[in-house]
Amino acid sequence: MFRIPSVCLCLFASLAIAGESSKPARLTVAQKNGWAAYDAELKKKEDAVNKACGSSVKSSYDRSTYPAFDPLKDRTQSACQMAVGTLVEVCGTADGKAAVKESVTQTVCRLSTEGTKVSLDGSVLTIHIDPGNTSISGKRPEGAYSWKSAYEELL
Repeated sequence: MFRIPSVCLCLFASLAIAGESSKPARLTVAQKNGWAAYDAELKKKEDAVNKACGSSVKSSYDRSTYPAFDPLKDRTQSACQMAVGTLVEVCGTADGKAAVKESVTQTVCRLSTEGTKVSLDGSVLTIHIDPGNTSISGKRPEGAYSWKSAYEELL
């Protein structure tokens, strides 16, 4: 008779714990300010890309990939800005401009643990930034890539 109530109690306790872990962590003021600064700087790069490419690309960070974001320690902001800003160089040629304008509506920077690279899914250009492996990879296993060469190979 004591087993059923204790089983129920354990079930309710585990559900309560599961419910707590599924809630997003509360951001500190420093984190909120950090994200605001990141977004403001990324918007400047976005504006430059749209001006150079004649496009309407929107840029953002995939915040869900930053589980323990600390704006004082994070080092991916400059890589993201550089990667997005490099689209201006791609649009320096007629073919590059046409490719960006036709193929890309959104850029998303995400924290990665599987290498630094770029991928295109539909019209979303995802920039994978791995602080532990900053060499940009592309389709070929050999060779050194820049953001521009990785884009040109992909687009």
